[in-house]
Amino acid sequence: MHVESQDPAKLQAKLDATRDELDRLRLTLDVLGTVDLATGILNRNGLLESLERGRRWMSRRGDIFGALVVRFPALPRLDPTHADDLETIKHLAATIGAGVREVDEVGRLDDITFAASLADLNPGAIHIVADRVAGMLHKTTSNRPEIGPFHIGAVEVLNAAHLPAAIIDACERLAESAKEGEASISQV
Repeated sequence: MHVESQDPAKLQAKLDATRDELDRLRLTLDVLGTVDLATGILNRNGLLESLERGRRWMSRRGDIFGALVVRFPALPRLDPTHADDLETIKHLAATIGAGVREVDEVGRLDDITFAASLADLNPGAIHIVADRVAGMLHKTTSNRPEIGPFHIGAVEVLNAAHLPAAIIDACERLAESAKEGEASISQV
């Protein structure tokens, strides 16, 4: 029977190598995965993939789709490993989810930015979704002022040539220029 060395230096080296491998695997999941494992909601990749599906449906059937971005500029960095922060992330995602339709998908782009991929929109209807999300968020921020103000940018996509990353970028620019608590909307 082979007994492994109990040399502390060798054990520490093995532990360090295992931690390095774990970090590489986590990075791979972050880069390739579509769901934020800590929160269970879509990450940037998942949102881009959802928008790509919308683009394909538009090419195939002519279905209009869109995207909506909500920025919380005063929101502190939320760490999903802390219970209170995780609850805030899930609460904001659920609030946005309550404002969109069942066919839409909600995710998080970064610490202060949430987004939704909006499938099969009626022409000109994106303002209805954006206004509904804004209404839901007004209720949330009045009950939880620590979340701070929000800004919404929304894009209704009328041409399948627009790439998902460009759609998200357009939404983010619109959110940056939106008045506090309101939506800035465009068609592309």
